[in-house]
Amino acid sequence: MTKTLASVVAALVLGPSLAFASPQEVASAADPSKTTTSTILAPGDTDTDVKPVDPDNPGGNFTGDPEDPDNPGTGSTGPLTLDYVSNIKFKQDDGLNGRLITATAVNTKAFVQVSDRRYNGHGWKLYVTPSLMIGQKDRSVISAASITLGRSKFTPSYADTVSGKPSVTVDGDQELPLGIPALVARAQKDTGLGTWIMRLNYQPKLLTRLFVNADQVTKSQQYAGEFTWQLTDTP
Repeated sequence: MTKTLASVVAALVLGPSLAFASPQEVASAADPSKTTTSTILAPGDTDTDVKPVDPDNPGGNFTGDPEDPDNPGTGSTGPLTLDYVSNIKFKQDDGLNGRLITATAVNTKAFVQVSDRRYNGHGWKLYVTPSLMIGQKDRSVISAASITLGRSKFTPSYADTVSGKPSVTVDGDQELPLGIPALVARAQKDTGLGTWIMRLNYQPKLLTRLFVNADQVTKSQQYAGEFTWQLTDTP
């Protein structure tokens, strides 16, 4: 699944302390120290997509990222989906750091949104592969480069979620070479149910950055590449 596929979902999790009984059992309960309850439940709808939510305001509507205004989300449907992934824009930093050219992401609302509507607590893994970068004028290729995601964190789409939190598996300053898949997040068993937001580029002291070997940049031009995000159903 690539970054052009995305979706948002919420799950209903019932705790083990709830007991369900038929109306007949409720009516015949004789012990006044015990209570029973009954309910009718319908399976969750995984045929519709889940819209992106505000990464800084759980439960709030997402009004968009000024640096990524035409990104409505992936529209993905199903029990395990990527619902939104940001298109990251970088601005070159001033000066050289040794033989490195560095650039910092400018998105103010960067995030990845994952939804798990399987209701089985099986867990999942999230990988990202940054592609080689292509010069938009001369088609020159930058391969000697890496990305750091910066400080990232998971927050639920709703503050009162009952599921355990997924975990980020890379350090903020850990370099991810272009062209190589990297495991960046994981939901262990019985965690990551419902919709979760992996917030990116929010901590000013450790932002998302690009590091390029200066020898590979021979012309002033725009360079473009892709982040390919893959969500797997293995914990």
